[in-house]
Amino acid sequence: MRVFDAFQIKNLALKNRIVMPPMCMYSSNAEGQALDFHRVHYGARAVGGAGLIIQEATAVAPNGRLSNEDLGIWSDEHVPVLASLVSLIHAGGAKAGIQLAHAGRKADSADLFSVAPSSFPFSEDYPIPHELSVTEIGSVVAAFGQAARRAALAGYDTLEIHAAHGYLIHEFLSPLANRRTDSYGGSLPNRLRFLQDVIS
Repeated sequence: MRVFDAFQIKNLALKNRIVMPPMCMYSSNAEGQALDFHRVHYGARAVGGAGLIIQEATAVAPNGRLSNEDLGIWSDEHVPVLASLVSLIHAGGAKAGIQLAHAGRKADSADLFSVAPSSFPFSEDYPIPHELSVTEIGSVVAAFGQAARRAALAGYDTLEIHAAHGYLIHEFLSPLANRRTDSYGGSLPNRLRFLQDVIS
């Protein structure tokens, strides 16, 4: 198999094996909307020949952003602009993916409070996050679900759930960040529960 050969993953047909991974660009407006920068950035990569372009980490909640310049998908108002971006990528000959993310205790979205499985900061440079209650965990899971619905409405061909880099899902997985004693903490099956809830 060669890099320029077509590739099929279930029902996703790619013209080649070149995949542009998600890379944070920190270039949205304060509402998390994509701008002309994103149209040029992603459109150029599509025209350049990538088979699949995965959009940067896109926040499922306002306080899930790494910065105030992160893209968002927490509102239906994001859908038309993202749909336009998807159309541009498709017109360039590539398939469009999106990475859904929540930064958890590593969020840095100005006046918004950060959340985590436990109330321990990422470092001394970060504030102490709010420890999510079980009810609040359900709300975050629902936010991922609504984001996936919006991604489908916008026309993305695939999506990726960000569960690494010390962000919220990864925080639940890590016994260093997750010090809960309920059904979302302690044993590995419990620490996996949040990710499983998001996926399901």
